[in-house]
Amino acid sequence: MKPRLRKAWHLLRRRVSGRADRPLRLAVAKERWPNGARSPVVLMIDDLTNAWHGPRSEGRWLPGGDWGGGHADSAGAVAFLERELLREFPEVRTTFFVVAGAISAYTHHQPFGSARPLDADEASRAFFTALSQDVRYELAYHGYNHGSAAATTEQFLQEWRGFESVAAAVAQTRRGLEIFHRATGRTPSGGKYGGWDYNQFAGDAVSECGFRWWCRDWMPRDVSGQIDPEYYEPQVFGANRVIALPSTVHGHFWDPRQIATLLKHRQIISIEEHIAPLRPDGLVQTPNIVDDIQELRRLYRHLRGLPVWHATCGDIAAYVAVRESTLLHDVDADGFSLRYDGSEPAPALTLRIDATALDDGHAAGVVVTAPDGVEVQSDPAAAAGRRGCFLVTVPVVSGRYRVRSSPATRHRRQ
Repeated sequence: MKPRLRKAWHLLRRRVSGRADRPLRLAVAKERWPNGARSPVVLMIDDLTNAWHGPRSEGRWLPGGDWGGGHADSAGAVAFLERELLREFPEVRTTFFVVAGAISAYTHHQPFGSARPLDADEASRAFFTALSQDVRYELAYHGYNHGSAAATTEQFLQEWRGFESVAAAVAQTRRGLEIFHRATGRTPSGGKYGGWDYNQFAGDAVSECGFRWWCRDWMPRDVSGQIDPEYYEPQVFGANRVIALPSTVHGHFWDPRQIATLLKHRQIISIEEHIAPLRPDGLVQTPNIVDDIQELRRLYRHLRGLPVWHATCGDIAAYVAVRESTLLHDVDADGFSLRYDGSEPAPALTLRIDATALDDGHAAGVVVTAPDGVEVQSDPAAAAGRRGCFLVTVPVVSGRYRVRSSPATRHRRQ
């Protein structure tokens, strides 16, 4: 009887005091997104290229007809985006999906007013180089010519649907990448199938061409709960394990419930748009940044104040690659080890560290020392949820990391 009474008394005393035994080791976990963000947000704009639609005789595009060939002109598509959206929302990060060669018209009898490769002249090279160097933008690959014209728009053959072999797809894609590099001095890390259309040869070709990420399918986020949430997670495909990023939000027909659901599941908020409303066949394509500008403003106002990370597709894919290629192991009272098997340049990863084992949970911060001696302070602006728990973004290298309380704020035991 006495042992049972002693046990009951011990449990009651712990419950009343509210104290727990001090942990014997740290608790360390990989954060799903940098700095504790719930979800990344990216604006994805298709079909930027060196082309415009309008009467050739006038040498000028029709209203809404610039697809990027207007370059930095104040009446051009990119200037519209910057003036009408980015001026109010400088946090926006945009991935443009760029056609490298002369983009094909949909029909033989309705050509573009101007359609040339990205490297056609100095003005074009300067414009696309400047975009590629702008921290707000990423230029990704959207094809060599986007497809093949036909008698009607319905018969237009999307580029990645038309390849008859992996070799043919690789050869044409490499020609497009050469143009891209001549125009910008860079090679894109990822891209998207034109028209979301592709055949059985496309995936192997994307992998063989060295892309690290790709957008394959249009998959707006369901809010009914009838589709498994895993459907909207990044996937991998191909021999080189290309990361497939989901496309989840229509720029015009977005729903606050979609955003709430994506945030709940910590999934990517990827907003689908086109650079221009006017197609060469005279019809309007949906979505497009001109017709949707009010909805885009409303969407970004809705996102303000929410715990999101504004990033490009390349940024998101790089973090996913590092997170999934890093093994966290051998956690003890003052450190942990990482093993990195990836290939991303300058990999970094946000970790959540419960430092109770260091200082009874009273530390105001931690310092992490990487295997190469680099020291990183926990982010005081990134709340980790409770006292003694911190977020810190570390450079990822294989080896042993040491953790200590911040020198200036270390709690002194009495």
